[in-house]
Amino acid sequence: MNVYLFPTELEATSFREVAPECEVVISGVGTVATAATIAKLYREGSIGEGSVVVLAGVAGSYDVTLGYGEVVEVVEECCVELPERFRATYRNAPRTTLPGVRSNTVHATATADGAHIENMEGAALFAMAEVLNINVVEIRAISNRVGEGFAEWHLDDALRNLATTLKRLNLDEA
Repeated sequence: MNVYLFPTELEATSFREVAPECEVVISGVGTVATAATIAKLYREGSIGEGSVVVLAGVAGSYDVTLGYGEVVEVVEECCVELPERFRATYRNAPRTTLPGVRSNTVHATATADGAHIENMEGAALFAMAEVLNINVVEIRAISNRVGEGFAEWHLDDALRNLATTLKRLNLDEA
């Protein structure tokens, strides 16, 4: 059985409406909250062998070719805010037919450094997948260009597209 993690209730609401049968967990914003939530789910037996943890939410784009509302699969994450000698890059095999992108996990705006998008949780997901040997998928919808003010974000389009895309993907076999 899949568990769908969303950093915030706002990001989960549209998906809950189109897929009420799915297990949705609000993980909290950032790497610490995400790692703690995954550890808790693993300890409780909610995730493990055969399950898939799907982290879904919005992301800012460095890449102007990615349109507002476009849904992508993150296949590489890097913690770019750490000094370069301590940075870890995590990779996950593509599990969908969505465009695969590289993401920076940040807590403040960083430079693109070769990434297509940025978010605040993905590296924790990939790191926990390595440690716990669990299947994970990270799906993001582009809500904004990195650096745009919140008033300029395209949240409605991004959240609607994220929900409908997640519903149509067959992630039970990821």
